Amino acid sequence: MLIEMLAAMAVVSGGAGAPSQDMQARVAPRGDYRESCSGEYVNRGRLYADCRTRRGQIRGTSIELNRCTDYEIRNNDGLLVCGPNRGQYEDRPGGGGNGPGWPGGGGRGAAVVYRDADFRGATFRFEDEVPNLANTGFNDAISSMELRGVWEVCTDAYFRGQCVTLDGDVRNLRNSGLNDRISSMRPIRRGRR
Repeated sequence: MLIEMLAAMAVVSGGAGAPSQDMQARVAPRGDYRESCSGEYVNRGRLYADCRTRRGQIRGTSIELNRCTDYEIRNNDGLLVCGPNRGQYEDRPGGGGNGPGWPGGGGRGAAVVYRDADFRGATFRFEDEVPNLANTGFNDAISSMELRGVWEVCTDAYFRGQCVTLDGDVRNLRNSGLNDRISSMRPIRRGRR
């Protein structure tokens, strides 16, 4: 599969050879975790995936790839591991209040975005405005959000297009017409609406 993907990228790039460093950084690495995990995605040097536990539950998990260069990545009861290195859980077990972005209860003016609905899939935390999501890996790819404070999200970069103010978690952006359409976002501070 990797060879097929590299060949397709060479055709798209006009036969320029190897894929760009940015493209290489986003390709999920090989490993038997793929047999029991789904939605794998690489962002900023971390592999994210939804992995099945021995009891059949799905857990969001991630691991730093630079710690796994000498080892194959595996699923260990819903947690990504490689050799002696253990990843971390990225989900909210049992629907509890502490997700990946809220260690110890969370802060003000922060947003954790998820690639999939129901707070699943790859995640990323933002604490300040993001005028253009293009370089984050989440441009037009957000399906749910955990929000601390009030946030404005827009369908175009630089706070253009359709803009909506959100005050609270959004389990599924499909209902608002914003699923996989957000290109910029910023916290709304008092006095600015």
